[in-house]
Amino acid sequence: MAISYTGQTTIYGPNLVPVLREIFFENQTISSGWVTFNDDMKAGTLITNASISVTAQAYTGAALSSSGTISVTDRAVTLTKLEYKQTFLDEAIRAGRFNQSMAKGAWNIESNEFNTKVLGMYAPKVSADAEALFWGGVTNAQQVLVAALIPGAGQGSITAAAQTAFAALTPGLVDGIFSKAFHDNGAIGAYLKVTGTTVTAANIAAEVAKIFAKIPAKCMQDPNDPVIIYCPRAWKQLVYNANNAVGAAQQINFTITGSDFGTSKVYYNGVEMVFVPVPSDLWAYANNVSRVMWNTDSKDDVSKVEIGKTANDGDTRYLRAIYTIHTHIADAANGVLYGG
Repeated sequence: MAISYTGQTTIYGPNLVPVLREIFFENQTISSGWVTFNDDMKAGTLITNASISVTAQAYTGAALSSSGTISVTDRAVTLTKLEYKQTFLDEAIRAGRFNQSMAKGAWNIESNEFNTKVLGMYAPKVSADAEALFWGGVTNAQQVLVAALIPGAGQGSITAAAQTAFAALTPGLVDGIFSKAFHDNGAIGAYLKVTGTTVTAANIAAEVAKIFAKIPAKCMQDPNDPVIIYCPRAWKQLVYNANNAVGAAQQINFTITGSDFGTSKVYYNGVEMVFVPVPSDLWAYANNVSRVMWNTDSKDDVSKVEIGKTANDGDTRYLRAIYTIHTHIADAANGVLYGG
């Protein structure tokens, strides 16, 4: 698409205020390692879950019948390949501030400032969009499957509120983690259900306590594979407000490390809470890091952009980014879905 430029054609002096770039969330899922990245994945690659159960039997000295189970399950990775592309003509910015960083001559219409300050936002914006798809993406086919479920209050059924919220999501090209949590492999997700409500500063401690109580104790024993509670971004401000409540009922329920809001870490009873683009503020999810998987050819693809001319005999340029993505939850039966 063309550049939308509302410029000032009369420039008074060389000293310009720096370009104020758009504010948007960075992809902390990648930079902070909040999930497991499986690099160099190809279509058809298998992810295998294995489990064994054992049963003690009384010794008799005789041959015993078999007792216990060995279970192995393969899931094939099906990558979705996505592309972003924009075309633009630098001539559209020639009359404004950016001409001050263009070389002399009518042939020269590329601006160093425009390239670095404006086009430089493209790669991080693609990366941020990839993160949003990883957590909150949903396909129309998945919405049809979830709409066909029979809602109920008990474990093993989706709540009517969650079903309504799921139907209201805008469908796209990828099923993200929350979509897979609700419905996967042809059936309702095998999640541990915590019925949710609208979360506020007044009740967030009580609601997170419900999530914490539902996490299987066996999942919290390995310091190298911690459980993380993946929360909506809006919940972080609620956590701060809850901790700073004034009055006789004040309790410091959350441990916050760091004095800067953007980089601080939040814990509830030693379990880290991270704040990601969850598709609904009514939902949260908890599981071991090793079980929440971002599968791709290369995680570097989401921060790589190609720029060039669309034709040698023209000045129209293009921006392109390409990556593959597939989401997977292993041992989904140990995952806790708040609002499910």
